[in-house]
Amino acid sequence: MKKNPTKIALVTGAARGIGRAIASEFLAAGYRVVAVDLRAFSASAEGAAADSALFWTQQLDVTDQAAITKLQADIVAKWGHVSVLVNNAAISPKQPDGYSAKLLNISNQEWASVLAVNLTAVLHMSQAFLPGMQEQQWGRVINLSSLAGRTKSISAGASYMTSKAGVLGLTRAIAAEMGPHGITANSIAPGRIVTEMSMTAGEEANRKIAEQLPVRRLGTVKEIAETVLYLASDGAGYLNGAVIDVNGGHFMP
Repeated sequence: MKKNPTKIALVTGAARGIGRAIASEFLAAGYRVVAVDLRAFSASAEGAAADSALFWTQQLDVTDQAAITKLQADIVAKWGHVSVLVNNAAISPKQPDGYSAKLLNISNQEWASVLAVNLTAVLHMSQAFLPGMQEQQWGRVINLSSLAGRTKSISAGASYMTSKAGVLGLTRAIAAEMGPHGITANSIAPGRIVTEMSMTAGEEANRKIAEQLPVRRLGTVKEIAETVLYLASDGAGYLNGAVIDVNGGHFMP
């Protein structure tokens, strides 16, 4: 079995929520972590992450293909080839009333921006970092989809649902083409997770959602992060093209 030669993980959308938890989990497991986000953010909250030899934050617009290319070159120059790519960055636009746009009201701008961040960026990030994994003959691509990409969503709009369903298809394509190079690609489809974004719905709304789940609670960012860490491991080497549903039993295919 080929072993991970560098233990460098790149996580997008890492300034808060699930992405921040994933970056922290990799750091605790001994990885060097490149954490990127559209927002500028500090590594100081990670404790040991303040050591630039372990944790490196970068401000990046994942829709900027030139910036992705530059990031790839910068990482190689600083540390070497990325061996684990976690595509987590995503947006889910809401209307002034706090709800997603209905199908007939989705603007061209919303449709284009959601697909650019949630789906096309996954392609461009993969295109940038897969060659390095091929060179190492080892790699992991882990894409964050969503329950909304697996089944009907009450809260997410059609643009978000479409983008997250597309992530599943793209992940399978990567898995099929890159498997012979020692690279696996898998998706995680989180259900309702306790994050700043989900909490904007209000305590009562989230309580009602939790009551409908078999586990009677919402998920945590750490539970998603630990799933990502497993998929990045040598032990997950025979898991390829899969979708891991982390949703407390909300959706059981």
